[in-house]
Amino acid sequence: MNKKKPVVFRPFKAPRYAFGKLRICRRCRHYTALGEERCSRCGKGTLQPVEKYAAAVAGRKMQTRLLLILLLTLAGIYLGQNLQQMVFCGAGGLLLAGLVYYTQRKVRQNENLYALNELLGRNIHNIKADLELNRQEAVSVLRENDVLAYEKLREISVLLRGDRIARQRVALLHGFQLRKDMDLEMEQLLLKDFEPLLAEYIGEIARVRPDLIKDRTLRYIKNHEVQILEMDNGLTILTAVAGAAVRMKRYALLYSGLIGRYVTELPKDRFQRLSRLIAASPYEPWNGLDARVAEVRELKYRWDPEV
Repeated sequence: MNKKKPVVFRPFKAPRYAFGKLRICRRCRHYTALGEERCSRCGKGTLQPVEKYAAAVAGRKMQTRLLLILLLTLAGIYLGQNLQQMVFCGAGGLLLAGLVYYTQRKVRQNENLYALNELLGRNIHNIKADLELNRQEAVSVLRENDVLAYEKLREISVLLRGDRIARQRVALLHGFQLRKDMDLEMEQLLLKDFEPLLAEYIGEIARVRPDLIKDRTLRYIKNHEVQILEMDNGLTILTAVAGAAVRMKRYALLYSGLIGRYVTELPKDRFQRLSRLIAASPYEPWNGLDARVAEVRELKYRWDPEV
Protein backbone atom coordinates (compact mmCIF):
# COMPACT_ATOMS: atom_id res chain seq x y z
CA MET A 1 0.00 0.00 0.00
CA ASN A 2 1.38 3.39 -1.02
CA LYS A 3 1.40 5.68 2.01
CA LYS A 4 3.09 8.58 0.24
CA LYS A 5 0.91 11.66 0.05
CA PRO A 6 0.49 14.04 -2.88
CA VAL A 7 1.84 17.51 -2.17
CA VAL A 8 2.31 20.83 -3.90
CA PHE A 9 5.38 22.91 -3.13
CA ARG A 10 5.48 26.67 -3.30
CA PRO A 11 7.52 27.97 -6.26
CA PHE A 12 11.20 28.11 -5.44
CA LYS A 13 13.88 29.92 -7.39
CA ALA A 14 17.47 29.47 -6.33
CA PRO A 15 19.33 32.81 -6.29
CA ARG A 16 22.26 33.43 -8.58
CA TYR A 17 24.49 33.72 -5.53
CA ALA A 18 23.87 31.93 -2.23
CA PHE A 19 23.89 35.19 -0.23
CA GLY A 20 20.84 36.25 -2.24
CA LYS A 21 18.74 34.24 0.26
CA LEU A 22 20.24 35.91 3.31
CA ARG A 23 18.58 38.85 5.06
CA ILE A 24 19.59 40.90 8.08
CA CYS A 25 17.50 42.78 10.62
CA ARG A 26 18.55 46.42 10.65
CA ARG A 27 17.55 46.72 14.31
CA CYS A 28 19.07 43.66 16.04
CA ARG A 29 21.45 42.37 13.33
CA HIS A 30 19.78 38.94 13.27
CA TYR A 31 20.31 36.93 10.07
CA THR A 32 17.75 34.67 8.40
CA ALA A 33 17.34 32.66 5.21
CA LEU A 34 13.59 32.26 5.67
CA GLY A 35 10.93 34.41 4.08
CA GLU A 36 9.22 35.76 7.20
CA GLU A 37 8.05 39.35 7.16
CA ARG A 38 9.15 40.18 10.72
CA CYS A 39 12.38 39.40 12.51
CA SER A 40 11.96 36.31 14.68
CA ARG A 41 14.25 37.80 17.35
CA CYS A 42 13.01 41.36 17.85
CA GLY A 43 9.65 41.15 16.08
CA LYS A 44 10.28 44.26 13.98
CA GLY A 45 9.59 44.46 10.25
CA THR A 46 13.14 45.60 9.55
CA LEU A 47 14.51 42.66 7.57
CA GLN A 48 16.57 43.59 4.54
CA PRO A 49 18.65 41.64 1.97
CA VAL A 50 22.30 41.65 3.01
CA GLU A 51 23.31 42.98 -0.40
CA LYS A 52 21.08 46.03 0.05
CA TYR A 53 22.24 46.49 3.65
CA ALA A 54 25.89 46.35 2.58
CA ALA A 55 25.21 48.87 -0.20
CA ALA A 56 23.73 51.24 2.38
CA VAL A 57 26.81 50.80 4.59
CA ALA A 58 29.07 51.56 1.62
CA GLY A 59 26.97 54.61 0.79
CA ARG A 60 27.30 55.97 4.32
CA LYS A 61 31.07 55.54 4.18
CA MET A 62 31.20 57.49 0.92
CA GLN A 63 29.06 60.24 2.38
CA THR A 64 31.35 60.38 5.42
CA ARG A 65 34.38 60.90 3.15
CA LEU A 66 32.66 63.75 1.33
CA LEU A 67 31.52 65.30 4.59
CA LEU A 68 35.08 65.14 5.96
CA ILE A 69 36.42 66.91 2.87
CA LEU A 70 33.77 69.63 3.17
CA LEU A 71 34.52 70.09 6.87
CA LEU A 72 38.25 70.41 6.13
CA THR A 73 37.41 72.88 3.37
CA LEU A 74 35.34 75.01 5.76
CA ALA A 75 38.11 74.82 8.33
CA GLY A 76 40.62 75.97 5.71
CA ILE A 77 38.38 78.88 4.74
CA TYR A 78 37.88 79.85 8.37
CA LEU A 79 41.62 79.72 9.10
CA GLY A 80 42.61 81.60 5.95
CA GLN A 81 44.79 84.65 6.59
CA ASN A 82 43.28 86.66 3.77
CA LEU A 83 40.64 86.53 1.09
CA GLN A 84 42.95 84.96 -1.44
CA GLN A 85 43.76 82.03 0.87
CA MET A 86 40.10 81.59 1.69
CA VAL A 87 39.19 81.50 -2.00
CA PHE A 88 41.97 79.02 -2.77
CA CYS A 89 40.93 76.78 0.13
CA GLY A 90 37.30 76.91 -0.92
CA ALA A 91 38.01 76.25 -4.60
CA GLY A 92 40.51 73.48 -3.84
CA GLY A 93 38.13 71.81 -1.39
CA LEU A 94 35.22 71.91 -3.82
CA LEU A 95 37.41 70.56 -6.61
CA LEU A 96 38.64 67.71 -4.38
CA ALA A 97 35.08 66.95 -3.26
CA GLY A 98 33.96 66.83 -6.90
CA LEU A 99 36.79 64.48 -7.85
CA VAL A 100 36.08 62.19 -4.91
CA TYR A 101 32.36 62.19 -5.69
CA TYR A 102 33.03 61.35 -9.35
CA THR A 103 35.50 58.59 -8.42
CA GLN A 104 33.14 57.10 -5.86
CA ARG A 105 30.34 56.92 -8.42
CA LYS A 106 32.68 55.07 -10.79
CA VAL A 107 33.72 52.51 -8.17
CA ARG A 108 30.38 52.26 -6.35
CA GLN A 109 29.79 48.67 -7.41
CA ASN A 110 33.22 47.62 -6.16
CA GLU A 111 32.62 49.48 -2.91
CA ASN A 112 29.30 47.63 -2.48
CA LEU A 113 30.98 44.26 -3.06
CA TYR A 114 33.77 45.11 -0.64
CA ALA A 115 31.24 46.12 2.02
CA LEU A 116 29.28 42.91 1.45
CA ASN A 117 32.40 40.77 1.69
CA GLU A 118 33.43 42.55 4.87
CA LEU A 119 29.93 42.17 6.37
CA LEU A 120 29.73 38.44 5.65
CA GLY A 121 33.32 37.70 6.63
CA ARG A 122 33.14 39.64 9.91
CA ASN A 123 29.87 37.99 10.94
CA ILE A 124 30.32 34.46 9.59
CA HIS A 125 29.95 32.84 13.03
CA ASN A 126 26.76 34.80 13.78
CA ILE A 127 25.37 33.86 10.37
CA LYS A 128 26.02 30.16 10.97
CA ALA A 129 24.41 30.33 14.40
CA ASP A 130 21.32 32.15 13.06
CA LEU A 131 20.97 29.69 10.16
CA GLU A 132 21.08 26.85 12.67
CA LEU A 133 18.20 28.57 14.50
CA ASN A 134 16.38 28.68 11.15
CA ARG A 135 16.93 24.93 10.77
CA GLN A 136 15.59 24.23 14.26
CA GLU A 137 12.56 26.38 13.48
CA ALA A 138 11.90 24.36 10.33
CA VAL A 139 12.16 21.07 12.20
CA SER A 140 9.84 22.35 14.94
CA VAL A 141 6.90 22.59 12.50
CA LEU A 142 7.48 19.11 11.04
CA ARG A 143 4.67 17.37 12.93
CA GLU A 144 2.09 20.02 12.15
CA ASN A 145 3.07 20.68 8.53
CA ASP A 146 5.73 18.52 6.92
CA VAL A 147 5.40 20.34 3.58
CA LEU A 148 6.14 23.69 5.25
CA ALA A 149 9.06 22.11 7.10
CA TYR A 150 10.52 20.87 3.82
CA GLU A 151 10.03 24.26 2.16
CA LYS A 152 11.84 25.97 5.02
CA LEU A 153 14.72 23.48 4.89
CA ARG A 154 14.91 23.98 1.13
CA GLU A 155 15.31 27.73 1.65
CA ILE A 156 17.96 27.28 4.34
CA SER A 157 19.95 24.69 2.39
CA VAL A 158 20.95 27.33 -0.16
CA LEU A 159 23.30 28.63 2.55
CA LEU A 160 23.52 25.88 5.17
CA ARG A 161 25.07 22.78 3.65
CA GLY A 162 25.94 19.43 5.17
CA ASP A 163 24.69 15.89 5.68
CA ARG A 164 22.38 16.74 8.59
CA ILE A 165 20.09 19.08 6.69
CA ALA A 166 20.33 16.89 3.57
CA ARG A 167 19.20 13.82 5.59
CA GLN A 168 16.26 15.75 7.00
CA ARG A 169 15.19 16.85 3.54
CA VAL A 170 15.51 13.33 2.13
CA ALA A 171 13.49 11.92 5.04
CA LEU A 172 10.70 14.40 4.34
CA LEU A 173 10.76 13.77 0.58
CA HIS A 174 10.43 10.05 1.30
CA GLY A 175 6.87 10.67 2.47
CA PHE A 176 5.79 12.62 -0.63
CA GLN A 177 4.61 11.42 -4.00
CA LEU A 178 7.12 12.66 -6.54
CA ARG A 179 5.92 13.97 -9.89
CA LYS A 180 7.64 15.11 -13.04
CA ASP A 181 6.21 18.63 -12.71
CA MET A 182 7.63 19.17 -9.21
CA ASP A 183 10.67 21.33 -8.50
CA LEU A 184 12.98 18.49 -7.44
CA GLU A 185 16.67 18.35 -6.57
CA MET A 186 19.21 15.56 -6.66
CA GLU A 187 22.91 16.33 -6.33
CA GLN A 188 22.31 18.86 -3.54
CA LEU A 189 20.96 15.98 -1.42
CA LEU A 190 23.81 13.50 -1.87
CA LEU A 191 25.45 12.31 1.35
CA LYS A 192 28.95 11.11 2.16
CA ASP A 193 27.74 7.78 3.53
CA PHE A 194 25.14 5.26 2.43
CA GLU A 195 21.55 6.08 3.34
CA PRO A 196 18.70 3.72 2.28
CA LEU A 197 16.17 6.57 2.08
CA LEU A 198 18.50 8.45 -0.27
CA ALA A 199 18.90 5.35 -2.44
CA GLU A 200 15.12 5.04 -2.69
CA TYR A 201 14.84 8.73 -3.55
CA ILE A 202 17.45 8.34 -6.30
CA GLY A 203 15.44 5.42 -7.69
CA GLU A 204 12.29 7.56 -7.80
CA ILE A 205 14.14 10.47 -9.38
CA ALA A 206 15.52 8.11 -12.03
CA ARG A 207 11.94 7.19 -12.84
CA VAL A 208 10.24 10.61 -12.85
CA ARG A 209 13.16 12.99 -13.64
CA PRO A 210 16.00 11.01 -15.28
CA ASP A 211 17.57 14.28 -16.41
CA LEU A 212 18.59 14.90 -12.78
CA ILE A 213 20.72 11.74 -12.68
CA LYS A 214 24.24 13.04 -13.32
CA ASP A 215 27.87 12.22 -12.56
CA ARG A 216 27.84 12.65 -8.78
CA THR A 217 24.67 10.62 -8.40
CA LEU A 218 25.97 7.83 -10.63
CA ARG A 219 29.20 7.72 -8.62
CA TYR A 220 27.21 7.51 -5.39
CA ILE A 221 25.19 4.59 -6.76
CA LYS A 222 28.29 2.83 -8.05
CA ASN A 223 30.10 3.24 -4.71
CA HIS A 224 27.17 1.84 -2.74
CA GLU A 225 25.92 -0.74 -5.23
CA VAL A 226 26.43 -3.66 -2.84
CA GLN A 227 24.42 -2.03 -0.04
CA ILE A 228 21.64 -1.09 -2.46
CA LEU A 229 21.38 -4.66 -3.74
CA GLU A 230 20.77 -5.79 -0.16
CA MET A 231 17.64 -3.59 0.00
CA ASP A 232 14.24 -5.13 -0.77
CA ASN A 233 13.81 -2.95 -3.85
CA GLY A 234 17.52 -2.62 -4.59
CA LEU A 235 17.35 -4.23 -8.02
CA THR A 236 14.54 -1.89 -9.04
CA ILE A 237 16.56 1.14 -7.93
CA LEU A 238 19.70 0.08 -9.77
CA THR A 239 17.77 -0.77 -12.93
CA ALA A 240 16.07 2.65 -12.89
CA VAL A 241 19.43 4.39 -12.46
CA ALA A 242 21.00 2.32 -15.25
CA GLY A 243 18.06 3.29 -17.48
CA ALA A 244 18.59 6.97 -16.64
CA ALA A 245 22.32 6.68 -17.39
CA VAL A 246 21.74 5.63 -21.02
CA ARG A 247 20.19 9.05 -21.59
CA MET A 248 23.66 10.31 -22.52
CA LYS A 249 26.45 8.60 -24.41
CA ARG A 250 29.07 9.92 -21.98
CA TYR A 251 27.36 8.31 -19.01
CA ALA A 252 26.86 5.06 -20.93
CA LEU A 253 30.62 4.94 -21.60
CA LEU A 254 31.73 5.99 -18.12
CA TYR A 255 29.37 3.62 -16.31
CA SER A 256 29.26 0.81 -18.84
CA GLY A 257 30.05 -1.76 -16.13
CA LEU A 258 27.14 -0.65 -13.95
CA ILE A 259 24.74 -0.57 -16.89
CA GLY A 260 25.92 -3.94 -18.14
CA ARG A 261 25.04 -5.62 -14.83
CA TYR A 262 21.40 -4.54 -15.16
CA VAL A 263 20.93 -4.41 -18.92
CA THR A 264 18.72 -7.52 -18.81
CA GLU A 265 16.26 -5.70 -16.55
CA LEU A 266 16.10 -2.49 -18.59
CA PRO A 267 12.69 -1.51 -19.99
CA LYS A 268 12.37 -1.99 -23.72
CA ASP A 269 12.63 1.72 -24.57
CA ARG A 270 15.81 2.11 -22.50
CA PHE A 271 17.32 -1.00 -24.08
CA GLN A 272 16.53 0.38 -27.53
CA ARG A 273 18.13 3.68 -26.58
CA LEU A 274 21.30 1.90 -25.46
CA SER A 275 21.35 -0.21 -28.63
CA ARG A 276 21.16 2.91 -30.78
CA LEU A 277 24.01 4.55 -28.86
CA ILE A 278 26.26 1.54 -29.42
CA ALA A 279 25.26 1.19 -33.09
CA ALA A 280 26.03 4.87 -33.71
CA SER A 281 29.53 4.56 -32.13
CA PRO A 282 30.69 0.96 -32.59
CA TYR A 283 34.39 1.80 -32.13
CA GLU A 284 34.02 3.47 -28.72
CA PRO A 285 35.53 1.64 -25.69
CA TRP A 286 32.30 0.08 -24.42
CA ASN A 287 34.21 -2.32 -22.13
CA GLY A 288 32.09 -5.30 -23.06
CA LEU A 289 28.76 -3.50 -22.85
CA ASP A 290 28.27 -3.83 -26.62
CA ALA A 291 28.73 -7.60 -26.42
CA ARG A 292 26.39 -7.80 -23.45
CA VAL A 293 23.71 -5.82 -25.32
CA ALA A 294 24.06 -8.11 -28.36
CA GLU A 295 23.67 -11.14 -26.08
CA VAL A 296 20.53 -9.76 -24.39
CA ARG A 297 19.06 -8.76 -27.76
CA GLU A 298 19.50 -12.32 -28.98
CA LEU A 299 18.01 -13.90 -25.87
CA LYS A 300 15.22 -11.46 -25.02
CA TYR A 301 14.29 -9.61 -28.21
CA ARG A 302 15.15 -12.15 -30.87
CA TRP A 303 11.66 -12.12 -32.35
CA ASP A 304 10.92 -8.45 -31.77
CA PRO A 305 11.25 -6.53 -35.07
CA GLU A 306 11.36 -3.16 -33.24
CA VAL A 307 14.60 -4.12 -31.52
